[in-house]
Amino acid sequence: MPRRRRKLIYLLGFMGSGKSTVGALLARELGWPFIDLDATIEAARGQTVREIFEREGEAPFRLMEHAVLTEASKSEPAVVALGGGTFVQQSNLEFIRSTGGATVWLDCSLKELLRRCEGINNRPLFRDPASFAQLLEQRLPFYQLAEHRVSTEKRPPEEVVRQILRLAIF
Repeated sequence: MPRRRRKLIYLLGFMGSGKSTVGALLARELGWPFIDLDATIEAARGQTVREIFEREGEAPFRLMEHAVLTEASKSEPAVVALGGGTFVQQSNLEFIRSTGGATVWLDCSLKELLRRCEGINNRPLFRDPASFAQLLEQRLPFYQLAEHRVSTEKRPPEEVVRQILRLAIF
């Protein structure tokens, strides 16, 4: 029985792992649309994710995120870059699994993530290195539930894309 070719690829990982950069390159390579959940929410709301968090709180943001995820998943084929906390939400994790899409965790060390994110002030949950490390630690068990893990550590995005293309999802 031939394997069904996956037509949704969800990229997940912590802030700074490369989801947006790798996702755009991967989509271009596949000739598929690229959907960045955070960018989609920001465009629809005319506010940054940080502003939404500050003005409305995390719970309303997570509801918006789930709605955008559901809508984005109707665009098949597509490469979808999840927000750093999307896969941590049980309803999102269950929904993503129900789509049959492939999940790829873009993994990177804390040290490298901090280096990539230093000076960034538009991330709502990045206050200082200690809280950053704590948040990563909380999210790791969820990221480890992804079907595939690809390191972005000290690797150019093009090399990461080539590795994803070699995964057993195509």
